[in-house]
Amino acid sequence: MIQESSPAYRRLIDRYGDVDAIDASISLFNWDRQVLMPPGGADARGKHVAILARMRHEKITSDSFQKLVEEAARDVTPGSEEAAAIRVLRRELRTQTKLPGELVARKAQVGSDAYDTWRRAKPANDFKAMLPYLEQLFDINRETAERLGYQDHIYDPLIDLFEEGASYADAKKLFDTIKGPIVQLLKDIQERGREVDDSMLYGDWDKPKLRAFAERAAGQVGFDFSCGRLDVANNAFCTHLAHHDVRMTTRPSDHIKGIVSSSLHEMGHGLYEQNSPKRFEGTPLPGGISLAVHESQSRLWENIVGRSRGFWKRFLPDLQATFTELSGLDAEAMYRAINKVVPTFIRVGADEVSYNLHILIRFELECEILTGQTALKDLPEAWNSKYADYLGITPPDDTNGCIQDVHWTRGMVGYFPTYTMGNLISYQMWQCLSSEVGDLDSRFEAGDFSGALNWLKAQVYDQAKLFTPRELVTRVTGRPMEPTDFISILSVKYRDIYGL
Repeated sequence: MIQESSPAYRRLIDRYGDVDAIDASISLFNWDRQVLMPPGGADARGKHVAILARMRHEKITSDSFQKLVEEAARDVTPGSEEAAAIRVLRRELRTQTKLPGELVARKAQVGSDAYDTWRRAKPANDFKAMLPYLEQLFDINRETAERLGYQDHIYDPLIDLFEEGASYADAKKLFDTIKGPIVQLLKDIQERGREVDDSMLYGDWDKPKLRAFAERAAGQVGFDFSCGRLDVANNAFCTHLAHHDVRMTTRPSDHIKGIVSSSLHEMGHGLYEQNSPKRFEGTPLPGGISLAVHESQSRLWENIVGRSRGFWKRFLPDLQATFTELSGLDAEAMYRAINKVVPTFIRVGADEVSYNLHILIRFELECEILTGQTALKDLPEAWNSKYADYLGITPPDDTNGCIQDVHWTRGMVGYFPTYTMGNLISYQMWQCLSSEVGDLDSRFEAGDFSGALNWLKAQVYDQAKLFTPRELVTRVTGRPMEPTDFISILSVKYRDIYGL
């Protein structure tokens, strides 16, 4: 607990402890559902999560809790940690008090049922099984947007739930700015780039051994496995139950970078959570301030560090000791292979260059569905058409197409643009980090990741939710999020790899 706080603030934090415990319980239930729970427990788990979601909503929107917030607000010092906690709570109250408990519980229940259906429907290529749930969840999002209110676009209040202050116009401007350079770089690589071979990374890899390798790499980078764990699940994710309990999952794949890259991605989330100040536990302040800033850390560790020359000079010998069939591979060939650019159907397996086109497609479809421009029954055709237009490929089925992602099964409409925002922020922060810390590739090759990690701890992780996303990015990089560093560094990296 924050020290030297007022009696009113202490009363508020004591009451907030109930909310914090419910949040941890919901996170644990959802983690268990995806990692350990037997299939037969799905119906009961959905009901339990819906009840907990309703209880949380009732507690935080109660008149007594709102009164405690305002009483504590009168006593806090502007700019203090207590004032930041009040700001975070007031933002949540502005949202939650506009949403009825019935809507919150209904979204949790439908999302739980949709996820259980998705686990069966995705491998079975069964879009029709998902359609009723998607219709309900997009209807819930329309109702949510109407209740929260908006002036310009129905997408505005939905994206703001994930990225404070963001809007449809912000996302559209972002994509309009980066689309041209990305498409041109992709075209140059496809038409004039030298051949990059990654065939050696495909195979029927021993998944427990590959996961063990990913654990060793994450541990050497700095993730504390005495306070966390890594499991395999249908979709990769990271959840935070407490300061000393951060759980990650990785996803199976027939390509080495499937487990390795997704593990490093979730490790980035996990490092953010593990290195949040311990004194904030039990308050509204620990962890990442927003989805875009959180994604900036997962994308930084996955792509910038995990696909660097130094990283693979350090870890390739370990991988070769585990899989002797890779013994003839040198670090430079591994670096090029792990960075190979080729349009694919699956977002989570996409290369850095084409990845944001996957996000653009989802952003456009979300907006079209919300506004009625595209009917959900026509989603497969609309999805395939955009993949043909933007990436030059057409998914062979819905498993590799419109039902590949878990997000819509949870009603998470407005989330996808935060991945691209995170990509931009990651390179913006990296430009500052590398300028201040120095020769990071040599450090990585020597197994020293402390320079990068300590810089991020001081600049980002220690700040938790003390500032708004825009304030934090500006404090760390000297300017708000913008695409200059992302476009320039990405272009230099891939033109070097492909000899352009």
